[in-house]
Amino acid sequence: MKLGTVSQEGTLKESSVPDCIAVTNLTESFNMLIRPEGQNHISFLCRAILITAMVLLPLACNRDTRQNSKAALTGTVTSSDEGKMEGVLVSAKRSESRMTVTVATDANGAFTFPANRLPAGDYSISIRAIGFELEQPANVRIEDGTNSRIDISLRRATDLAPQLTSAEWLESAPGTEEEKAKLYRCVACHDLTPVMQSRYDVKSWPDAIKRMEKWVAPSVIQRPLPLPVAPPSDPPDPKLSSYLATINLNGRKTWPFRLKTFPRPKGEATRVVITEYDLPGQLSLPHDVAVGHDGFVWYNDFQRAVIGRLDPATGATREWTLPFMRPGFPEGLLTIKIDKEGNAWIPRFFQGCTLSKFDTKTERLTSWKVPDEFNGPQSRCGHVALGAPDGTVWMSDSGGRKMFRLHPDTGRFDVFDSFPGYVADKKAAAIETAGRKSKGHRTYGIGVDSSGNGYFADIAGGTIGRVDAKTGEVALYPVPTPDSGPRRSFMDSEDNYWFGENYASKIGMFDTKTKQFREWTPPIPWNGAYPAVRDKTGDVWTVGMSTDYVYRLNPATGAFTEYLLPTLSANMRRVDVDNSTTPVTIWVAEVHRGKLARIEPLQ
Repeated sequence: MKLGTVSQEGTLKESSVPDCIAVTNLTESFNMLIRPEGQNHISFLCRAILITAMVLLPLACNRDTRQNSKAALTGTVTSSDEGKMEGVLVSAKRSESRMTVTVATDANGAFTFPANRLPAGDYSISIRAIGFELEQPANVRIEDGTNSRIDISLRRATDLAPQLTSAEWLESAPGTEEEKAKLYRCVACHDLTPVMQSRYDVKSWPDAIKRMEKWVAPSVIQRPLPLPVAPPSDPPDPKLSSYLATINLNGRKTWPFRLKTFPRPKGEATRVVITEYDLPGQLSLPHDVAVGHDGFVWYNDFQRAVIGRLDPATGATREWTLPFMRPGFPEGLLTIKIDKEGNAWIPRFFQGCTLSKFDTKTERLTSWKVPDEFNGPQSRCGHVALGAPDGTVWMSDSGGRKMFRLHPDTGRFDVFDSFPGYVADKKAAAIETAGRKSKGHRTYGIGVDSSGNGYFADIAGGTIGRVDAKTGEVALYPVPTPDSGPRRSFMDSEDNYWFGENYASKIGMFDTKTKQFREWTPPIPWNGAYPAVRDKTGDVWTVGMSTDYVYRLNPATGAFTEYLLPTLSANMRRVDVDNSTTPVTIWVAEVHRGKLARIEPLQ
């Protein structure tokens, strides 16, 4: 256990938004008015009316307004092929606005935009319906207090390929599960459309693969970033090169297989309002989104040392740049979380094992760095877990395979080996965990239970790890599905540890009391479940990089609902739940599209 360093970085002017209503002052006034008879001059009837108002006003403030009896815009979507079309996403964006609002058509092909979502103005209309496109450009003028209408006609798309998600490419392409699994790993840096559209032959693929292996995870095609410390690697697998050359456009004008698509949303999956917010900058890459306590929504950037704040009511944003901690290393961030006081916690990822706290009221940044002996070039401290009863904060190092526990009051870090006895060497012997051998282990998403014990998802080894808060002892529990890639995780109020099984496209849950696992599989193949977060009703939410679906699981029945985003290849990796609304509101970051999205189910 060593003492880390503490630093303070700047103070900026506080910024806030007005409350829904000054409930505290209103309550004081009511208390004065409803004193016993003889101490005020208000009649019993007046007091009753005031008491009723006091009870109902907070409900009015908290009531979710997504369902509105009035409509700003209605219409019907049809095509000559199908007639009235269910499950078409219809999006409306006002001129000069950063916000796009989307609804879906019902079984009769009808859509309705609530009046409180589309203020007066000129709007462009777009759609998402696999295999279809607008017959002609659609625009509409909306006036306050009126119900505008536009009927939309679709035609078959002339080119289906640009509409496919990575999961649909994987379903379409021939090949074994092993071959497709290797192809699936490509979607971290880009979707599969560029791979499928490439013209590399079997001889040129090895150079392309070697080049991509030198890019760091936050890379995108528009801006690839080199690894600061390139690990030793074997020559590219010739089988992979051969496979890729058989499914791309090498020597051909079209693909030698039929393109397969997933069906459009229907039923409950169409009952949703989605609002997307364009973030500033030419290449914004928001990785995480976190709901604040003051109506704002916070986010970070995967390539820049930037945290930002969104006002969902207006779409306005404000951003802060964090100081560099390690010159020459990638600057971007992986995780941002909000504590019970409303502060934002940000581990610095490639910038070394430094944990920063941003006070959202004073705008003061405080940072703690782990001792240098645990902060080598391979360190990747990307995850943080809040909520320990003693006020400590957990952080993981995936590169150094460590778990750190910070005592914020003193700056002391407790250091734990995530995998005691493990040697990160290709020649090292496999270690055995509960009868299962693995040659790879790497700490990823983390959590903390009600007793303060730390938990982590072992993405490489397919286990869930537990660090005893008192003894420091580490125990590993193999997930039922081998090599499932446990990734982002969430500890619920009952000490159930939820996680996305990214490689296996499943959702997992580890009961920390009984040490038992449960697993659920979303119906869309190759969904790449990344996180798993439980809401106040007990439903569990996940998203993935390879599809544009937000998945809702009822664990009791095993039933899934899939809400489709209007933007193709969004590349989602984190979901956050706003439990203050009814129904709950879901937030996601569209990493590769520079957007935040608010998903509001209507039931």
